[in-house]
Amino acid sequence: MNTAVSRLSTVDKQLGRGPGYLCFPPAGGTALGLRGLAATAAGSVVWGVEYPGHGTRLTEPPAESLTVLAEEIARQCVARIGAEGFSRTVLIGFSMGAFVALEVAQRVLGRGRPGPAGLVVVGACAPQRRVPGRYAKADAAEAGRLLDQHCPPSSAGYLDCPELREYALDLFLGDLRLTSAYPGPAKTPLSCPIVAIRGEDDLDFAAGDEEIRAWRAWTTGRFTGCAVPGGHLAVLTPGKEAGFWDRVRLGTEPCDD
Repeated sequence: MNTAVSRLSTVDKQLGRGPGYLCFPPAGGTALGLRGLAATAAGSVVWGVEYPGHGTRLTEPPAESLTVLAEEIARQCVARIGAEGFSRTVLIGFSMGAFVALEVAQRVLGRGRPGPAGLVVVGACAPQRRVPGRYAKADAAEAGRLLDQHCPPSSAGYLDCPELREYALDLFLGDLRLTSAYPGPAKTPLSCPIVAIRGEDDLDFAAGDEEIRAWRAWTTGRFTGCAVPGGHLAVLTPGKEAGFWDRVRLGTEPCDD
């Protein structure tokens, strides 16, 4: 069985010498799709999450629920990164991955261990602003439309291949239903910095920055909200990775006294 948490970066650097990053893919995504982003992290250690039924874990049954998924990932985070390492790790969740990342952080905290060094959420409205069950009855046609709208720019090209598109659509539809059934997290705020990012042209943000600013309620620490040019997950557009990492570090690294 392949692990849920694995190294994406290949730098020879110990996690304790600086912040590390743990990336959670969007709906229908895999850890492989985040390797390009990890390669531009300027020497930082980057880990990636692989959901069951996806990528290297394709033969495993999909998660029964988003909370069950988060429970498994939380256990593996502590096992592979260590409690101390996790406390120096910034969690980065893309779209659906934002909710998984928040759930993982809360579960590690619930075990009496330190929380993460930061949480970055991209292309996801705050949990209290979402509509549970919105896509519970989505069929393949609607899922295909949403996939075209939400597919990260870095991987849009492979959807031109019918076989790969069918594979991506199957994963996306399963994750869409998983997210629709998600009731939302416990009302447990974190204490680490949160950075919330949306695309200026992202159709998911009809109310503009309200859905982004609402993430402030999930931490007692520092909060940064921002909009970037482009649509859903625009930060994953090839050539924009350096700007993304700049925003992440500016929003999550400790402030000088």
